[in-house]
Amino acid sequence: MGGQSWQIGRVYGIPLRVHISWFLVFALVTWSLARHYFPAVLSHRLPWQYWSLGVVAALLLFASVLVHELGHCLVALRYRVPIAQITLFIFGGMAQIKREAPTPKAEFLIAIAGPIVSIMLGLGFWVLAELPGAPPALVALSEHLRNINLVLAIFNLVPGYPLDGGRVLRAGLWAWSKNFHKATRYSARVGQGFAVLLMLFGVYDVVAGLAIGGVWFLLIGAFLYTAAHSTHRQVSFQESLTGLCVGDVMTTDVVALEAGLTLDEAVNNYFLRFGFGGFPVVNEGRLVGMLSLKELKAIPRERWSALTVGEAMVPHGYQTEIHPDEPITAAMERMFHDDRGRLVVMEDGKVLGLVTRSGIARFLDLRQR
Repeated sequence: MGGQSWQIGRVYGIPLRVHISWFLVFALVTWSLARHYFPAVLSHRLPWQYWSLGVVAALLLFASVLVHELGHCLVALRYRVPIAQITLFIFGGMAQIKREAPTPKAEFLIAIAGPIVSIMLGLGFWVLAELPGAPPALVALSEHLRNINLVLAIFNLVPGYPLDGGRVLRAGLWAWSKNFHKATRYSARVGQGFAVLLMLFGVYDVVAGLAIGGVWFLLIGAFLYTAAHSTHRQVSFQESLTGLCVGDVMTTDVVALEAGLTLDEAVNNYFLRFGFGGFPVVNEGRLVGMLSLKELKAIPRERWSALTVGEAMVPHGYQTEIHPDEPITAAMERMFHDDRGRLVVMEDGKVLGLVTRSGIARFLDLRQR
């Protein structure tokens, strides 16, 4: 998701980030618990005790959200689906999965893992609340976290994408129809419908005088609707790529840089002249790497006259090349995964052309006209 966020650590090798909006909701949750919930269930306590319990409960709430997301991630890693990061933000948590599950079964297990973890946490807090002789503060804290985790599990099981229940629905439709895109489109539509219901419920609450709850329903509904709509558009885009190979969209007019050129010469005679964002680099006719604006921007301008293209380039490797018969979706996935703007199209050790993000976009734009 966009906006300012900070990495605060790693869990099982997965970067854990906190979005700036998390601090707002953390403060609101703490305030609500300290001013309303704990004074209602625990009498005759000092204000600082209520606030301390509020902070602890809020931290444990977000720890529960983190464990929920880890449930998804650990199952995804089991199926070799890479995880970019987990982000805690205003609506809870989000695990950013780099690519889709390989099979309907994997999709189902990845999706259901989160709610199962939340149910287990809820049961664990229920046991704590029922312990003989448990202090009243522990009982109040455990009952609250029990309820929150069970509500989190139930809410996420609603069969509308991008909620976990929507992913479970997609897994079932995918297994039944054998069509991933069709299954995603239907589950996203259900997700949009559920989001609209949430927003209508929020409007009703606002009109009825329950402004805070109504605004939350409106915000959550808008977030879910936007996510489902974005997924629907993405699927339509992916369907438009069906049947296209790299060779269909590559450019064969390849301009290459000699490894011995200085960066000044490369910028003045190639980058500025042709307007491309990157060029293959050759040495004695052999492909040796790739130089793009990304590498240039990382080098101070005063060093451009002293450094050669060969010294600044990204060395050629398997990750920078692709075969012309591979599907265009494979090229896009690799460019996204490695944060590259272009790949060299090669066959039998020979350079046939380049495939770029901008080139794919232009091709699709012309095709749809």
